[in-house]
Amino acid sequence: MTKIDPEEELGRKCCTCFFKFIFTTGLGALILWLSLRAKKPKCSIQNFYIPALSKNLSSRDNTTLNFMVRCDNPNKDKGIYYDDVHLTFSTINTTTTNSSDLVLVANYTVPKFYQGHKKKAKKWGQVWPLNNQTVLRAVLPNGSAVFRLDLKTHVRFKIVFWKTKWYRRIKVGADVEVNGDGVKANEKEIKMEKSNFWKTHGYWSEFGFDGDVELTGDGAQKKGSKTKKSDSSLPLRSSFPIFVLINLLVFFAIR
Repeated sequence: MTKIDPEEELGRKCCTCFFKFIFTTGLGALILWLSLRAKKPKCSIQNFYIPALSKNLSSRDNTTLNFMVRCDNPNKDKGIYYDDVHLTFSTINTTTTNSSDLVLVANYTVPKFYQGHKKKAKKWGQVWPLNNQTVLRAVLPNGSAVFRLDLKTHVRFKIVFWKTKWYRRIKVGADVEVNGDGVKANEKEIKMEKSNFWKTHGYWSEFGFDGDVELTGDGAQKKGSKTKKSDSSLPLRSSFPIFVLINLLVFFAIR
């Protein structure tokens, strides 16, 4: 029977422990990334009504715009904290030959709120007074009109008992066709997609590009913080201590 050299046996044990540690490090990082990565909320336009565009002539003096937007939280185990949600309503400027020109119709702000796991937040609102002359000039020969609704906000995520310090910027928008009665022509919800409206109109232009930023309590960018490219996962730096703890626990468990 061949006698095993103690030094060789020690070397094998060290190699085994090393590979176990590497394996548990990768496995722990993967599990933590899958469990903590957060998805952005999905926003849509549910209702849109401008009484002044109704065929009923008595409504021509009505200067209100009624709407309802919905924000869905797609995360199964993460809540979302919304900052103030800013909405901008605009329409195509029919007085110019450039069809890309937009005319501001109204602004509206939804106060900050919290949204639980897999919850849907319906936000109704009424904007007034509108400039009815601007609204009426948007009407096309067939009696319909096209408006645009753009949404901007910042969100943070609640993971178990922890509220993230980093913010994620949400900038989405969609066109809304209104029929001759002033009601949204499409009965189905209108999904709001990523919008470049705020870049072309100067909002948040100081940040340079889309990304996550660290803000102060009043919504301003924190002094000395840098804009980072947007990512759907938890920042690795902030979760490093958790990685180490999980690795050590798994390492000693399988040893």
